[in-house]
Amino acid sequence: MTACVTACVTACVTACVTDFQSGTAFNRKDQTLPDLKLVVMGGPWANWLDIFEAVSPNVKAVAARGDALLKEVVDADIVFGRLPEEAFDKAGKLKWVQSIGVGFETMLYPKMIESDVVITNASGAFDSAMAEHALALTLSLTRGITTFERMRKDRTWSREVPVRQIDGATACVLGLGTIGRNVSSRLGALGMTVIAVDAQVKEPPAGVSEIVGPDRMLEAVGKADVLIVALPLTDRTRGIVDSKCFKRMKASAIVINVARGPIINESDLIAALQAGEIAGAGMDVFEKEPLPSESPLWDMDNVIYTSHVAGLSAEGDENLKRIFSENLRRYIAGEPLMNIVDKRLGYVVQNT
Repeated sequence: MTACVTACVTACVTACVTDFQSGTAFNRKDQTLPDLKLVVMGGPWANWLDIFEAVSPNVKAVAARGDALLKEVVDADIVFGRLPEEAFDKAGKLKWVQSIGVGFETMLYPKMIESDVVITNASGAFDSAMAEHALALTLSLTRGITTFERMRKDRTWSREVPVRQIDGATACVLGLGTIGRNVSSRLGALGMTVIAVDAQVKEPPAGVSEIVGPDRMLEAVGKADVLIVALPLTDRTRGIVDSKCFKRMKASAIVINVARGPIINESDLIAALQAGEIAGAGMDVFEKEPLPSESPLWDMDNVIYTSHVAGLSAEGDENLKRIFSENLRRYIAGEPLMNIVDKRLGYVVQNT
């Protein structure tokens, strides 16, 4: 049974993660592998323990959260989840943390950064869902869908709602990680000219017409009909989409954020929307979540929102399961892990 599951996992992952970023080999001094304790941080992932244990008879998995986590992490070798600092302080043997999502910024506290503990993220697991969500927010705004939905409540029929097409328009995608690449390929397939802003990638991937560095971001933003945020949250990207960006944008342009809320300066966004500097915004993430009831964004007709759900899908959960299972197999075999995070830079370094 174990061999069968392992073979199946490996085959599935090979098919699903061909383009995932690989990191350097995880160095282990031991040539013979002892039992490894894996702590899975509660939630629905607690149901996956047998799958992870099936990767190797050396893996002993346990689910824990809250006070139980503080006890179980003491002798843990691996953690699956976003490990809080309080629990990290208790971890005496920890070698590796696999984030349950693409984001991992909550784990970049000083002690973690300075430690030898490796962080890997789930890059590649949720790309399709997030790209589809970015596209859905874009089309809901450009085709007036949400306006029509509001009118439907009052049984109002009108053909005067402004609508436009994105074919022939220009998109600016901030960030060309796996999510940004998937967004770009879809927008390009729909006829958009895509300009991407990225600090690492030099050669345009599928769907991208031009890549510029962060020093030319305002120039790229100024050409955009649609600005899509697909960046990781780091000290450099926090608040990077601010009043300077909005003042450079077309009055007809819209902003879409499926990445992290604090990348956009929310007070500047609200001011730009109120002043008509931009036409609208589609937001899945916010500076504070849940979005505070007093936020003006709730009442703006040119804003559509979703509750941080862009990455959710049953397929994404399966991808996450496979990614970690494959990384676990690699760890045991002494092979390079996928999606290794540069803890000081705050993102997964890509091969470009």
